[in-house]
Amino acid sequence: MATVGIKGLRMALIDPKTGKVIAGEDGFSENGIFDARGRVAQGLSEANITGIAPSVTKVWGNDILQDQSVGKSQPSVAASFNNLPHEILEKALGEESDGKGGYLDNASGVLPHIAMDLISSDLAGNEIHYCFYDGNMTQGDKNLQTSNENQSRVADALTYNPLAGSNGHMMKTYYAADEGFIDKNLIDEIFPGASDTTDTTPAGGSGSQTSDSGDGKSA
Repeated sequence: MATVGIKGLRMALIDPKTGKVIAGEDGFSENGIFDARGRVAQGLSEANITGIAPSVTKVWGNDILQDQSVGKSQPSVAASFNNLPHEILEKALGEESDGKGGYLDNASGVLPHIAMDLISSDLAGNEIHYCFYDGNMTQGDKNLQTSNENQSRVADALTYNPLAGSNGHMMKTYYAADEGFIDKNLIDEIFPGASDTTDTTPAGGSGSQTSDSGDGKSA
């Protein structure tokens, strides 16, 4: 089916031992979920999901195609944020704060675990959610250029590489127009343990279900 645009995303840090959302000071927000819909972070300009199709290896024998070996899909998301808050970015990358405004690069090789919900819509405006149970995020290169009469902006280019959830799957798609869809069920499965799933309207948006923590960043 056709999709229209990007409504934004929701993401949260996940405790790899418990599988639960990390909330509060150690998480992205009070309830753990960073809600980048509406005008939050000035939105996303792109979210390119690749590797959805599984690999297929052809099996030949006796000079004819006998079979096909179907592997598992290996999805990846390349997202471009117009203005991601630095405290969210650094937590997502696992970089260490010195408490004085500085962040050390992540030299441990251990990346934080992140659950993600990418949101688009169908032709009728109904939301489509491309959800990932777990994964790691890395940052692309920064190409800094001089400004002249025009600003030279460099967006936050991030790559998200999903991992399998406890059910063995990497990705799940939710359709808001489907009978029985409730956003709370999505939250409970993709962001388990998020403390607040009250329905309200996100900053700068309308008609979506999210939760209001007062900071415009949580779902």
